[in-house]
Amino acid sequence: MREDSSIPDLSHAGADGAEQLAPGCNTPATVLTTRSQVSWWRVGDFIVLGLWIAIVSFTIQYHEKWADEAQAWLIARDLDLRTIWFHELRYEGSPGLWHTMLWIAQHVFHAPYSSISVIGAVCATAGVGLMLFKAPFPRPLRWMLAFTYFMVYQYAVIARPYTLLPLLAFAAAYFFRDLERPVRITAVLILLASLSVHGALLAACLGLGYFTEAIKSWPTLNHHVRKVFAGCVVAMLFMFFLLFLVLKPTADVEEFAPKKIEAQLAESEKIVQPSTETKLRAVISGAFFDEPIISCLFLLLAGAWCYTRKKLITFALPVAMMLALYAVIHGYSHHHGTVFIAAVTGLWIAWPTSREEQTFTSEQRWALQGMIGLLVCLFALNIWDAAVVIRNEYLYPYSGAEDAARYLKAVGAEEKGVFGYLYGIVGVEAYFNHNIERNRPTAYFHHGIPLIGTMLDVDAVRSMAPEYVVFFTEQPQLMIDRISRPMDNLGYRMVHFSDGYLLYKRGVYVRQAYFIFQREAR
Repeated sequence: MREDSSIPDLSHAGADGAEQLAPGCNTPATVLTTRSQVSWWRVGDFIVLGLWIAIVSFTIQYHEKWADEAQAWLIARDLDLRTIWFHELRYEGSPGLWHTMLWIAQHVFHAPYSSISVIGAVCATAGVGLMLFKAPFPRPLRWMLAFTYFMVYQYAVIARPYTLLPLLAFAAAYFFRDLERPVRITAVLILLASLSVHGALLAACLGLGYFTEAIKSWPTLNHHVRKVFAGCVVAMLFMFFLLFLVLKPTADVEEFAPKKIEAQLAESEKIVQPSTETKLRAVISGAFFDEPIISCLFLLLAGAWCYTRKKLITFALPVAMMLALYAVIHGYSHHHGTVFIAAVTGLWIAWPTSREEQTFTSEQRWALQGMIGLLVCLFALNIWDAAVVIRNEYLYPYSGAEDAARYLKAVGAEEKGVFGYLYGIVGVEAYFNHNIERNRPTAYFHHGIPLIGTMLDVDAVRSMAPEYVVFFTEQPQLMIDRISRPMDNLGYRMVHFSDGYLLYKRGVYVRQAYFIFQREAR
């Protein structure tokens, strides 16, 4: 940080840069020079955004959509909004903002399946744009953040509800300090709560932090603002009550199925459930430095810095809730980014304005520089992760679903009869405009008991004799060992294999492969 206040520090330039002018620097020549410099910073913002859009657009061209992308699309395609919200979402365990957006895209604009990637990219672009133009971080940090793994790939290329997470979380951070107009942040938090379970918890944490700030400033708020604030609290409580009604599970929801059913599902592919400790280490590592000890150290240092800024609750609580949710329930790699976004949001809220920086002591300045150094290291590593995964997306198929669908279309399988097994079949179904499977009543996978299409039904295959049988697997060798003999006995031979790799940073999380068997002529 510069000690000479007569030289404006444009590394923290905001939307117009005016806040950076120190007292005594308002001569016409200085103002003109500063505006010129600020304009060049803004040009840099647009260049970065354009480069980001180009990279995401390039990567999307080579991304094979997987089952989780297809599932939401199929539910939106085949069900009306009332059924989605008040019936099917409880089986998905997710609020319906993303499903509603996809429903509108299909039923109002008649969008094809390929458009889901565009929809996700547009949502992600809005989040990156907000961050680039409005975040309080120094511009070099913002530019680096745009190209980190979760921002440029996982929550941009993969079309899932999480493409909206940066936009809504960052918008909440942007409105957080405005206690005079609580309606804006309330609207954002309601949308965030409607996005996913992670979003709902994040909205609750940020809402609690905002409410705490309001209570501290309550005597200074005028009567009208207090009334509006009360209305916003009621609106938030009503939203969470609505989500409770929508997501309240019934006895037939798979997540709460009897242990016997769960054991059968695990046995189908010999899935070993990781311990809570293992998942916790994985999410802390994956969200930050790809190594648990260094990542824990980063969290401690960032938390300590937020504590000195009197903003610990809006950093520690959201991060802790995302970690707890992952460790207890959702233990999948693509959820690591929710912790990353929660941490960035907390740091956004805690970050000092340029005017605050002018009053900093030398110790506070050094602490801020240390925080900037930590973030440079974090973002640099994540940029490397992003570069590797984009390279791998270009070289390898993310999912075998598209290739399997292409083969089935080429042989006219939908007219000859198809059986499909396990959840990943929805990845294939999305490439057709109707349900092609004869052993399941819906194209989407209904996560309710009885779970149809999870176990090979030998009697059904023998009696209905479909021309093709398709198996999805995350463990190809294990699957082929288990089904080769039964399928041979039924008179089927394997005719096609579609491989896929669920890419994650510099590695592969699990496989996304499909085996296609054809009935032999007799």
